[in-house]
Amino acid sequence: MNPIRGSLASIPGALTTFISESASSLLQQNSVNNSATGVHDDDVSSTASQSDRSYPIPASLVKEQWRLIFTSDANAQDLEAAIAHCRDLVMLSDECSEERRWLVRHLVDLRYSLKELESAQADPLELAPHVKTVVGHHFNVQRGGHIGTRQYCDHCSGIIWRMIQACYICSDCNFLAHQKCVDSVVRICAHVVASERRYPIDEICPEIGLAAQRYKCAECGILLNFTLPKSVSCFGSNKKQENSWIEPRLCDYSGLYYCPNCHWNDSSIIPARVVHNWDFMQHKVSRASLQEISLFHYKPVIKLEEANPKLFVFLEKMGTVKKLRQNLFYMRKYLLKCRTAAEEKLIDKQIIAHLTNDTAGGNDSRRHLIQSTEFFSISDLELIEKGILIDCIQKLFNAFDRHIRNCQICRAKAYICEICGNNEVIFPFDDGCIMCDKCNSIYHRVCMTRKNMVCPKCVRMQERKIQLESKNGDDTSDADETE
Repeated sequence: MNPIRGSLASIPGALTTFISESASSLLQQNSVNNSATGVHDDDVSSTASQSDRSYPIPASLVKEQWRLIFTSDANAQDLEAAIAHCRDLVMLSDECSEERRWLVRHLVDLRYSLKELESAQADPLELAPHVKTVVGHHFNVQRGGHIGTRQYCDHCSGIIWRMIQACYICSDCNFLAHQKCVDSVVRICAHVVASERRYPIDEICPEIGLAAQRYKCAECGILLNFTLPKSVSCFGSNKKQENSWIEPRLCDYSGLYYCPNCHWNDSSIIPARVVHNWDFMQHKVSRASLQEISLFHYKPVIKLEEANPKLFVFLEKMGTVKKLRQNLFYMRKYLLKCRTAAEEKLIDKQIIAHLTNDTAGGNDSRRHLIQSTEFFSISDLELIEKGILIDCIQKLFNAFDRHIRNCQICRAKAYICEICGNNEVIFPFDDGCIMCDKCNSIYHRVCMTRKNMVCPKCVRMQERKIQLESKNGDDTSDADETE
């Protein structure tokens, strides 16, 4: 391999230009042949849209490539011109098209690059917060490392010797790359993909097959096939290639096939399998999918009852969590209006005490459990299966309940059952109580059952409305007779 590299390095500039021009003409000829055989650009774009995979540049924008700047050594004037042209192309592109999506991503990258270049020119000694911006990644340079910590490049899958090599790491998705590989990264940042997708893939392994991928890796585009041995003439030396087999590896999250460089047989929980089958088994996923699932892990974006309502019927633990979250939602309204609870910061203290001990997402990672009743995160469902989250929510419920029942301000907002006339105060989160959907009055469930689930307050309001309408009608008729 080293002699080949040496011979390539000694090629004159004219010959290099000739080879690059020949390669570009060959690519154009291949595209023409593909269109002649029935493989159109629409098929490629449809496959890309199904997988949210972005090629280095869409086929319709290849002619604009020279005006959009892909090199990292551009000056400020070139970047400003590229930003202006990219902005114009965004306005001319179709809404929600693959071209507009790619242009918006590239426009963000260009603006970050310009900002970093201006920061470096203003103060050369000050290191910019984002050293490099490539296809949505915000790379920071890292030097050195701990002995025994083995890390691999996400681009070439080679080992990174941190003690002697500098590497780049994305601050958004933790993408690692050699310094020599960072400019060649083609994988879109998982944070960008997750932001555009907004929620995980809700289909279980939506496989489209190798034929739909044209027998190419879904990320790097390398052919996934068996290569027969053949003679290769390289600058006068005849060499024979060995048999090579590029194993296609299926990603259980996206349903796409990848090469071993893009799919390292990592295992992860699949969100769709959890939602539809309550299956928490580890399945093999690609590197891009693993980073995307990690970003979705703590985000409350799954409407579980809407996606699988029967799950709350067949799983007792899910019914318990649903009831507790509804009670916490009612309690939160009392505590937000309580002056004593606000002064003591009761909600924040109890959330930190009971809902952040076993999380890695920060103090607000579980706040959604009391702010709404429908959204779950993958981490929530995983802890429910282990039985940890139910105990935490129950402790939080007990702490809120003690304050509300012992606080005079909160007890003043309690209800008394109008049907039975009992002087015992009741709250909407009490067991055996029910709330009217129309007027929000609270009654004992037994009392409402005796009244055939008819709310007395709603009946009075309806009768009063009828009386007012009849009175207004009589006044109108009297005025007509007077005239």
